[in-house]
Amino acid sequence: MLRKALDAATPSLREIAREAGVSYHAIRLYRAGIRTPAPKVLKALIAALRKHTGQVAKAIDELERAAAQPKGRKPQ
Repeated sequence: MLRKALDAATPSLREIAREAGVSYHAIRLYRAGIRTPAPKVLKALIAALRKHTGQVAKAIDELERAAAQPKGRKPQ
């Protein structure tokens, strides 16, 4: 599950690692299933991933609204 979320991350794994306060090497080990993050680290990873997931979802919503507007009209 964590691997899927990390693979889908919009920013680089290095950026996710930085935001979560862990090393890039640790992220790679978690992604490979070699290590399991401590609960505190997992919460930090979830927060970093959620931040970027929310940004992507917002951008998609804006694009969908723009696509639904008739041609020649600006979205409100």
